[in-house]
Amino acid sequence: MKVLVTGSSGQLGSTVVKNLKAHHHTVYGIDVIPSDTTDELIDLKNADAVLTASRGVDAIIHTAAVHGKHYALGYPREAFIETNIGGTLNLLNACVKNAISKFLFTSTTSIYGEAMVNNKRAVWVDESLIIEPRDIYDITKQAAEHLCRDFFYKEGLQASVYRVARFLPEDDNLKINHRIYRGLDERDGAEALRSALDICFEKFEVFNISAGSPFTRDELTQIKHDPTPVILKHYPDAADIYAARGWKFPGSIDRVYVSDKAKQYLGYQPVYTFGYLLHNL
Repeated sequence: MKVLVTGSSGQLGSTVVKNLKAHHHTVYGIDVIPSDTTDELIDLKNADAVLTASRGVDAIIHTAAVHGKHYALGYPREAFIETNIGGTLNLLNACVKNAISKFLFTSTTSIYGEAMVNNKRAVWVDESLIIEPRDIYDITKQAAEHLCRDFFYKEGLQASVYRVARFLPEDDNLKINHRIYRGLDERDGAEALRSALDICFEKFEVFNISAGSPFTRDELTQIKHDPTPVILKHYPDAADIYAARGWKFPGSIDRVYVSDKAKQYLGYQPVYTFGYLLHNL
């Protein structure tokens, strides 16, 4: 399969490119930043360039975006709208014009926004949770998801959405703490996207993609207020490992990202989990 990957110089996009090539796909990477995983510098706001670059491909994996970190840096709302909504629309239109059958859109778990705020217990974040965007980044991701849905039903495009969890650069202690409830390794994210290329959906689908969690619904109150005993119940050896490395357990866990749907539909099985990091960092 020939796959166009947008954002191919980014942390997730570059990993997607490498993963696809390792599985013998032909890959064409586009980005606005040069790298060894990017074949052409293209701004998604340029509809003609997008149309030309996507000719002859079988699928598009869209990872490019103006991200939440750019909101913190003071990027104007227009930058988010033009790239995250306008750029996505250019890609979707190119799929129709170039007879591309599959479009995989990487969204974000950040889109759940205010719905993840609860003072009494951690929030169980599966795809049934009603999204409540907090800022322009979340809003534009929501709009792009709706565009994908519109093209699925009105244009017959196999568009689907993957809300990926956090994979920002962090120190080891913060990384492993996040990995037990809200983190993701980009290698697992790339594998989920590759797996989805082979699946045709009967209806428009949205998936959470995270490293997973050992927690259950009946533990949500305790992990909100005192998560350490619960963590040690699931991982008894964590106490000695944390002590040896001078790490601290999280003081509170406010959410639990759930990827059960991806496991069911995609056969998704994250490898780089909390347990993996516990013994390999």
